[in-house]
Amino acid sequence: MHSSVSKTPDSDVEIVSKDNVVFYLHKKYLEINIGAFPPAETPTNGEPVCLSESSETLEILFQFVYPRRYPLLETLDFDALMLLADAAEKYEVFPLIYACRSEFRNFLQTNSKSVLAFAAMHDYRELVIRLAPTMLDLSIPELVNILPNNLLKPCV
Repeated sequence: MHSSVSKTPDSDVEIVSKDNVVFYLHKKYLEINIGAFPPAETPTNGEPVCLSESSETLEILFQFVYPRRYPLLETLDFDALMLLADAAEKYEVFPLIYACRSEFRNFLQTNSKSVLAFAAMHDYRELVIRLAPTMLDLSIPELVNILPNNLLKPCV
């Protein structure tokens, strides 16, 4: 199965999702727009690069790699957004990171604990601050499990 990212004569890398969908991409765009991708000169010897994310997640992620308008994320459900945000952080796709951060605001009421945990883990301070009232309903052990040490004030 192939993705909507069609193979072009100048595609120079094949990336395969965990569900075996092949993406034909350009190393130069990956190098420029993904912080956690090897330089374009890195040889792949014609071998595909296998990633652990699904084709649904990678399909959106790779749209943030090319110089074009980015897709809106508002149609994603919370679970899909979390998977996408995880991948964006993992591969350091900064435009997508900011799009996900913005989209998390739509889930502050319905998924506050999960958003808080993700926001705290990735230092999305503005979301942690917006979710501060939610923390009042959490026990100390729950807060300790959610918040990283730098956000917990040591008891004196």
